[in-house]
Amino acid sequence: MKIVCQNHIAGEGSLLEQFQRLQQWGFEGAEIVAWEKSDGCRSKGLLRMESEIKAAMDRTGLPVTSICGGIHFEFLDADPAKRAADIERLKNALRLAGRLGANGVIMVPAFHPHFHGVTLPPDLSPWKTSVELQKELLAVQLKEAAPVAEEAGASIILEPLNRYEAPWFNRLEHGAEICERIHSKAVGFMADFFHMNIEETNPAAAIQKHRRWINHVHLADNTRKQPGTGSTDFKAGFAALKKIGFKGAMALECGIDGKRDKALAECVAFLKKCRG
Repeated sequence: MKIVCQNHIAGEGSLLEQFQRLQQWGFEGAEIVAWEKSDGCRSKGLLRMESEIKAAMDRTGLPVTSICGGIHFEFLDADPAKRAADIERLKNALRLAGRLGANGVIMVPAFHPHFHGVTLPPDLSPWKTSVELQKELLAVQLKEAAPVAEEAGASIILEPLNRYEAPWFNRLEHGAEICERIHSKAVGFMADFFHMNIEETNPAAAIQKHRRWINHVHLADNTRKQPGTGSTDFKAGFAALKKIGFKGAMALECGIDGKRDKALAECVAFLKKCRG
């Protein structure tokens, strides 16, 4: 299991400088975050980073394990044009992930509308509720994107979020439900320690129960700061990941408590101790 970090957490500067800091602190890879829009589109910004990413990888030897961003989270928008455009962005990001040798691209199926201004399908009860419609729509969207992921040698990484950020798709079981419907080796979901701390009664048990489709991990303590600053039982979670044979990346996605250099070096040491 690789201990990696999102590049922006390394602070300001070029991508190479961020990779060099991550390497210095002891991280074993990087997750690329692409939120900036170019010409109104995040995927254009992401694709323009390709040569810079490859140069940083070559100079440091750090692999890129995953991509977070490059999409607009409009996969389930009520507007068909927005849905189609976002699926194309996802496909482009998946192809890039394949070229970089990364595991895949993180996809959040749905945020609460106030987060990103997405208009979700309406409640059409008694035929189908809004959530039921979203599940059906997500399955259709994933079935379209999955072959592209398979061809690229990358995976779609679905991310369950806590109830305060997403209207549904909050627990690992929700990820398993969707993955069972798609049944593609290129579609899985992540175990995010911060969100699990809110939503799962027993995160380690949830990891073991839904082991089949876990293809990525995000790390943050219950404080949403770096691991080791709160009360999350990372040792138990890592033991569960080992037990299911997980060999992928565990990427920091968190704020920083303290001075960056010292905090992140100590965090890596803490995580390696928990990993054993």
